[in-house]
Amino acid sequence: MASKNNDTVRDKRVIRFGIMCNGTALLSWQAECLKQLLALGNIQLSLVIMNAGHRQLGFLEKIRRFTIKKFLWSVSLPFIFRPRSYLPVDISHILSKAAVIRCRTQVHRGHAEYFSHNDVEAIRSYDLDFILRFGFNIIRGDILNACRYGIWSFHHDDETKYRGSPPCFWEIYFDDPVTSAVLQRLSERLDCGVILKKGYFRTIDCSYAKNLDRVNFESANWPAKVCMDIFNHTADYLTNQPSESKARIFHNPGNLQMLLFMLKIFRRRAANVFKNLFRHEQWHIGMINCPIQNFLQPGYRPQIEWLPLNKKNTFAADPFGMVYDDKLVILHESFDYRAKKGKISSATVDAGSACFADSIDSPLHLSYPYILRLDGETYCIPEIVQAREIALFKAKNFPSEWEKSTVLIKDFAAVDATIFKFNAYWWIFCCEERNPNTDLFIWYSRDILGRWLSHVCNPVKSDIRSARPAGTPFIHQGCLYRPAQDCSRAYGWRVVLNKVVCLTPNKFEEEQAAVVELNQKEIFSQGIHTLSAAGEMTLVDGKRSIFNKYAFKDSLLQYLRKQVF
Repeated sequence: MASKNNDTVRDKRVIRFGIMCNGTALLSWQAECLKQLLALGNIQLSLVIMNAGHRQLGFLEKIRRFTIKKFLWSVSLPFIFRPRSYLPVDISHILSKAAVIRCRTQVHRGHAEYFSHNDVEAIRSYDLDFILRFGFNIIRGDILNACRYGIWSFHHDDETKYRGSPPCFWEIYFDDPVTSAVLQRLSERLDCGVILKKGYFRTIDCSYAKNLDRVNFESANWPAKVCMDIFNHTADYLTNQPSESKARIFHNPGNLQMLLFMLKIFRRRAANVFKNLFRHEQWHIGMINCPIQNFLQPGYRPQIEWLPLNKKNTFAADPFGMVYDDKLVILHESFDYRAKKGKISSATVDAGSACFADSIDSPLHLSYPYILRLDGETYCIPEIVQAREIALFKAKNFPSEWEKSTVLIKDFAAVDATIFKFNAYWWIFCCEERNPNTDLFIWYSRDILGRWLSHVCNPVKSDIRSARPAGTPFIHQGCLYRPAQDCSRAYGWRVVLNKVVCLTPNKFEEEQAAVVELNQKEIFSQGIHTLSAAGEMTLVDGKRSIFNKYAFKDSLLQYLRKQVF
């Protein structure tokens, strides 16, 4: 049985916060951020700091401020891109419950805004824990220290690469596969605050609006997560040193840059249509005669023995194996292009040949059959996203007959659930259907059949480069290593081996130790998303692009629906 409630939450004091805004309307992503904060309970919006100097520009003022050098950018954001996250939402009913202070700042040194001494002291008198900045511009001065945990502000870019503006734009322009975002405690330097939360998302390089919306909405819950960390006494990072980034400060693009940007967008959209219609992924399983820890060596690329192709209209992926009766038995996903559904099959390898058979089938899609040996029995935890559960299957007659033994976690659409024992606890690492490649979740239990608890920091990381599980964790020289997918350039681009630095019910930290890529001379060399140990052998899966008439038919129908509806 699983519990979503964090029993380790101890501090139930009320957190008091304020917001800085320019009026009673927020952008939709900001309104969502405020909504998630107030949904926590034990948190109170105590003060609204209204920008008294802000006013909507009239038509003639906009004309006077118009610059021909930035014309394309000026018209593109509201009339061409139109991101959903920028739609205004009236929150006057929420603001009416808090005290309001109207402040007029003074601008010094270009664009920096300074609050008067009287305003700072008035704000300080409300004894706030933090202020969330949704208004004003670049803030400096005594206001930065007017509350216990400072002023929190979003920067929707990687501050080590892109400082300034516009958000989530230059990643597309410079072909950066990853768009980052940070929630920071502001300091005197632009975009160089104390990092409270940071996430990495795959760049949607064919749509600026979609790229901006994803990053805005996916990071909107970060202030609420920091508050949960404060409740759980796991927010030590609030007093970390500010970022020392010396990255270039960008400004809104000029007309020539906008023309090049739009050409990039159109070219990528055309390429995506062609790829989705005529090129389809085919995954296959390979065996490597070496232990999994060898892949910690930089650039290690051993020879791969690929299993024979089983059926023309299927592919095999997610291999997990064990030695049984002196033979290597591999459980894997067998995906049928015609049925558009996967099932769990087995491949028994003996003397260079492989015998394929069905193992676990279901009306629902099955994949990632993680194998577990416990008390002399063999278990499997297949991914069954549509069932919204993590279930343990027990082998009645390995590998062909299985029965559902128990459900470990209910009402959670887990992706690639990986279970192992480490430091007196059983752990499940997985992603979730909504963000299957980005957000990593952890569950833990003293007993595999006992009560499973959600980690207090869930999701423990948001990183398209190293979140999604990709095989069997292993211990080498006393350290725990975890294979994870790097989906930054494409799904199943490569595998990274993360060294787990800290794993407790209250904390999690890991760092990249090695990268696993396939030799380009291999027939299935265009990606890898599983690296699993099978005794002294290692199993992998690789992909290539092919044309498949069944996948083409399905892709064409989906494309036509989008165009018509």
